[in-house]
Amino acid sequence: MNPLAVLLAVATTVAALATPPVGDAVSAGYLLLNPTTGPSKLKALAENAANIPVNRIYLSFVAPTMVYVPGSNTLQYSDIGYSTSGDYGFADVKKYVAQLQASGVEVFLSMGGWNYNCYPYLYMKYSIAYFGKGPNYFKITQYGGGSAAGCNESNMWCYVCEPQSENTTMKDFVVFPEPDNATTWKAVQSTIAAGAKGEAIKWHPEIVGGAKFTDPVDKQTVTTVPGSNYFVTVNRDPYTDFVYLAKDLGLDGVDLDYEEMWHADTFRTGSGTGPFKLDQTVYKYTAIALDMVNAIKAIYPDCKLSTAAGAAGAWSNNWWGGNLKGLWYYSNLWYPEVTKFMSAGANAGGINVMTYDLSSNNAFFECPDTTSNCELGGQVKFFMNTFATAGIPARVGYEIGQPAYPDPSNDPTHQAPLTQSALTEILSGVPNTGSVGGFFWELYKPKNSAPTGPSGQPNNIDATSVAQQMCAKVLPNAARCKGVIPPVDGSIPVTTSSQSPTTSAVPATNSAVPATSAIKSSTISPTMATTAEPATTGSGDLSGTACTVFGGTACSNKALYQCAYYSGNNLTWSKWSTC
Repeated sequence: MNPLAVLLAVATTVAALATPPVGDAVSAGYLLLNPTTGPSKLKALAENAANIPVNRIYLSFVAPTMVYVPGSNTLQYSDIGYSTSGDYGFADVKKYVAQLQASGVEVFLSMGGWNYNCYPYLYMKYSIAYFGKGPNYFKITQYGGGSAAGCNESNMWCYVCEPQSENTTMKDFVVFPEPDNATTWKAVQSTIAAGAKGEAIKWHPEIVGGAKFTDPVDKQTVTTVPGSNYFVTVNRDPYTDFVYLAKDLGLDGVDLDYEEMWHADTFRTGSGTGPFKLDQTVYKYTAIALDMVNAIKAIYPDCKLSTAAGAAGAWSNNWWGGNLKGLWYYSNLWYPEVTKFMSAGANAGGINVMTYDLSSNNAFFECPDTTSNCELGGQVKFFMNTFATAGIPARVGYEIGQPAYPDPSNDPTHQAPLTQSALTEILSGVPNTGSVGGFFWELYKPKNSAPTGPSGQPNNIDATSVAQQMCAKVLPNAARCKGVIPPVDGSIPVTTSSQSPTTSAVPATNSAVPATSAIKSSTISPTMATTAEPATTGSGDLSGTACTVFGGTACSNKALYQCAYYSGNNLTWSKWSTC
């Protein structure tokens, strides 16, 4: 029997739950759950749902090896980390989801995340050590004595997936399986094979949690695959169960966060130092996404699907290894119906580009456009333009606090943290921030989450300030955009945007990010306001006087002013720079 027909036999239609329904204009934040603080954070968000500056929340993360039997009402085998007993938080989460939706906030469940994507040995061997140099090679030197042979489980393969300070073990890591025990997965494989336009497909169902896997390149080294094989034991497809869980929780959507760089580098084709092809990873990622698409159609037709995408994911020129450059470009080129399901129509949750953890270290060719536009705003505009050029509608991503990359213990000077000036440049220079919005990681991450050096990163911007400005750009004049992310201790948060920025918020360059051409930068003009607030000329000091549209600019007596929430809940003008 056709496996999709079996699913269709049990499908029911469920009405959209967020009230009012959320369309394409999204201001979203990820919420990282854990048994210690996760429940109180979700509770605070739910109880203040009408006044938080986001209209979508991503609950993160479930494991890609999860199991959920429809109607079981337990999160026991999801590995989401909400609770460790009873129903593992199922009833709690469902209650808070309903509260959020009643106030117009969509709730998605995300599968993946970095730790649920990393195979420590293979990532160390073929994404880092193979090249003999690079921004992360210091870990091979520091912990492995300069050789991959010195990296082993006792030092978590030179701590390539997480720093030593995180005290991780193999139990903390999981990889995405190819569940060929399931007829639903076999149906997807047939579709992918029929549309393959690259190298011949080579599936790897043997890479399953707990199995002994022989290095396919050196043919000798044997390691244990991270993760669980319980889904095989009970003969389930995790990607179908993901949708079943979303349905029983009453969620608005599901999110695929796929970041398996190890897979791309282990199974790449090419020689020497490249360039290479990552065709096998294009097939695997698209198959996972398609499995979810088929499950949504059959099980939960009103469910939306989104995906997180790497910043360089739509860049189509040569790939030199070490990242997922071009993955979404080729997935869209070869299987456009999968991208379209996520980016247009009733089931579109969107393509969320992780335009953060970027580096300005051009010694390793990390500035995308030679050496120009290498600050955060310039890089974000460049990468978002590659998605536009590839015909992939996408949302900008932001990270609160100190970035994870480059490693702050080794190279803090080339980090590109989110500051007020960078945020302003992105909001004014990437057109779709005003049409489809954006998202950020993470709702409760402190703005100086891991300060480096004597002063850390004092100009980092906090989560509430990012959410307010992102929200105001895509949802002009919406009341929720003045709200705050509620602290779990009941205190009143101090936001960055409640004060005049300590550094100039005027971007040095601006790009309209044309849909089909390379980015060209020019000096910004004070008349290039990107919101409905007109850029005006006049006389007198406008500081502290009322304005009407967040983000607008005005020129008076050769001084440039911006309209924002500088004091309390009222929009006022504040001096930016000269004009």
